[in-house]
Amino acid sequence: MSDSDYYKIGGSLEYHHPTYVVRQADAQLYQGLINGEFCYVLNSRQMGKSSLRVQMTKKLKAQGVKCAAIDMTRIGSHVTP
Repeated sequence: MSDSDYYKIGGSLEYHHPTYVVRQADAQLYQGLINGEFCYVLNSRQMGKSSLRVQMTKKLKAQGVKCAAIDMTRIGSHVTP
């Protein structure tokens, strides 16, 4: 892998990207989703939420789970006084 492929600026990391850091919370989230629990991820900007979604989606689809991603960034962005 070249340096230009190794470093990623902005956006989500691909599944099994070498710079993705697997955390204990990844396993906890995966187990909760497999158990059918409602799960949410809260964190500040640029902390890996989208990359985590990519990882979970790939793992869940491999288990036969149907997944969908919903972009909610526009909800509430056009609020007027």
